[in-house]
Amino acid sequence: MNNTILIVAVVVVIWAVLFVIMMSFNKKRQAKANEFNNNNKDRAIVHLYGKNLKIDGNDISQFDTTTGESMEKVVALDAGKHSFEGVFETTAVGAAGKNINIKTENLQFEVDLQGGHTYSAGIYDYSPEDRERYIKEYGSSVQDILVMPLSLYKESDYAAGCLAVSCDK
Repeated sequence: MNNTILIVAVVVVIWAVLFVIMMSFNKKRQAKANEFNNNNKDRAIVHLYGKNLKIDGNDISQFDTTTGESMEKVVALDAGKHSFEGVFETTAVGAAGKNINIKTENLQFEVDLQGGHTYSAGIYDYSPEDRERYIKEYGSSVQDILVMPLSLYKESDYAAGCLAVSCDK
């Protein structure tokens, strides 16, 4: 009985210490994100969910970037037309409740960005028609400015998907 209580107490103490450490990291990340947004109020803030990213032919590391809440790359760009290139990724939940990682081949697209707005570019594991139907039915706080249909391949099953670039309203 005493060993059980001791083990439970040790686990609770370790969990509490790790919880405090993770909360501290999250607080620092949020402060950095707020500072980034405040310093770039007049620029277009773009959240990119991918890797091997290039903007206007230049590696993303050459731009003013930070890491977002979901580990996406967040970049501040001047208003205007920009070209993007990269491998975009997402995670979907399969029928059995198992996480399925989905990624594209190298994609290229152009969008016209306006200063003072926040944009998001990522892939979804449903078709553009399903996305449009969902937005009509439930509404949305974002406006799609580009929806590119994709053919995705996840665990031997053909699936339709789309890359969507959305802007806050």
